[in-house]
Amino acid sequence: MTPILVLTSTYPRWQDDTEPAFVRHLCLQLARAYRPIVLAPHYPGASRHEVLDGIEVYRFRYFLPFAQRLAYDGGIMTNLERHPARLLLVPFFLLSQFYWILRLCRARQIRLIHAHWLIPQGLLAVLARTLGCRRAKILCTAHGGDLWSMQGGLMNRLKGYVLRRIDHLTVVSRAMRDHLRATGRLPAHTSVQPMGVDLTGTFTPASATAARSGLLFVGRLVEKKGVITLLEALALLARNHPDLQLTCIGDGPERAGLEQRAAALHIADRVKFRGAVPNHQIPAYLRAARIAVVPSLVAGSGDQEGLGLVAVEALGCGCATVVSDLPALRDVVEDGSNGLVFRAGDAADLAAKLELLLQDQPLYDRLTAAGRQSVTGKFDWQAVGNGYIETIADCLGRP
Repeated sequence: MTPILVLTSTYPRWQDDTEPAFVRHLCLQLARAYRPIVLAPHYPGASRHEVLDGIEVYRFRYFLPFAQRLAYDGGIMTNLERHPARLLLVPFFLLSQFYWILRLCRARQIRLIHAHWLIPQGLLAVLARTLGCRRAKILCTAHGGDLWSMQGGLMNRLKGYVLRRIDHLTVVSRAMRDHLRATGRLPAHTSVQPMGVDLTGTFTPASATAARSGLLFVGRLVEKKGVITLLEALALLARNHPDLQLTCIGDGPERAGLEQRAAALHIADRVKFRGAVPNHQIPAYLRAARIAVVPSLVAGSGDQEGLGLVAVEALGCGCATVVSDLPALRDVVEDGSNGLVFRAGDAADLAAKLELLLQDQPLYDRLTAAGRQSVTGKFDWQAVGNGYIETIADCLGRP
């Protein structure tokens, strides 16, 4: 099989890791036609070279093991915001990853580099091809944070440099494609190809008789996830729904502040912060919840959702879903068709939509029945994998 090098800054560090696993799932799909070799950052306690789920994984060290805290645990940008001193790790991170790209390209005769995120992986792939990996084609996937955040003269020039030199760009939502078109930076070879969800074996509905109750949030506890809006909406619903509970799955730098806000709103006894849980446990929470809420908003830095796969997972589990009106989420939820949409950051509007689902059982039943059907053909990993396999074949066949 043709070897391809997959560059990423997040990948499961071990079995049952709580880190996002979408790059791993995509690699499992690509393995049907190619031989993916993953290059990811090292983390204390992780193996430097192993075969995980049949995929060969290299993890590059970029500093003393105990200090390798730039990636994972919320992502590079979040870690830099929380700990500015970690900016000192960035040059070592870039140099080490660049060295390993060159080393693996030469040793494994890599035909294509699949770089996840424009910065830094896309940039390093372009530089590596210029300085040594001349035979390799470059497919870059932008996930959202790399496009919406990291604004400014230098960063915009670097992203433009990457976009002009890759062979194909995939973006995970139409909103991202439209943004690039509006700014005049859309590459000629661009396609909208989301990440996927296992809708056949993992994110499946509960039995028809299973009891559902409460609200559920799943995601990192960072500003762009909008959990503060959800807490304020719950406070508005408290009088009419004294037993309504909210479960928050995930962790992050905003957790302490959110717990304090819940206490100030006198709803601390209604909110359960469960922290990060293994990915395989999330379907059980979605099957038990009455309503899943994706309250995302635009953060002060400009960062926002690239797609919002949590909404896909919820719909796949037959859970009623309410999302904010961010452009990327429109690829998943259509208001009144397979879920409900509220104005981002507007707690009163969110409370009104939740009230509607809590009171109107026919509407609830109609939306949950339509929800799973609306995502199975578009977001299941089999379909997503087919799209990426075809894109890679097109890249490799192009002069």
